[in-house]
Amino acid sequence: MSALTNQNHPAQLVFINGKQTITNSQVVANYFGKRHADVLRKLDYIMQDAPRQFVSTNFCVNTINVELGADRSRQSKIYEMTKDGFMFLVMGFTGAKAAELKINFINAFNETQKRLSRTQHPFEHQRMMFTWEGGKIVSSQPIHDDQFVTSSDKLVQYMREPRFLSLEQLLEISEAANQQIATLARLADKQARLR
Repeated sequence: MSALTNQNHPAQLVFINGKQTITNSQVVANYFGKRHADVLRKLDYIMQDAPRQFVSTNFCVNTINVELGADRSRQSKIYEMTKDGFMFLVMGFTGAKAAELKINFINAFNETQKRLSRTQHPFEHQRMMFTWEGGKIVSSQPIHDDQFVTSSDKLVQYMREPRFLSLEQLLEISEAANQQIATLARLADKQARLR
């Protein structure tokens, strides 16, 4: 296997969304070593001739915010696609290397589909958090339904929203916060006595 294929294991190529397995145009671009803009152009071109039913069943366009660094970002289009949509896109990718990468992707779809089929809850979905650097996905991880990602300055705002957290969760957070405050107070008192 090449260095490129070793960098990407199936969980990073294909994701579970509701009851189906999908990938997206950015992942395909990164994995095949293509510019995302070129993959988007190819998708726009090939979908012009495809039947609408096929396109609506196998492709979903979204807008994402791409961080450019130094407090700069831009909006970018990204396509999510099913296995059939992926196959429709990469049919034109040729060469031995492209064949190897297509097979790896197909295996990733099949492996992820098996995992989806084994779940006890057929309507279970998986949310993913992607980390972007320079317009490319550098890592991804699943986010469970009881997890959320926020900045520290927004955390207090979310905690004040009614019905965001249950009473039990708020009490648990309050207890942990009080323990942390007591620990910090003891440390501050100890440092004050040492002065």
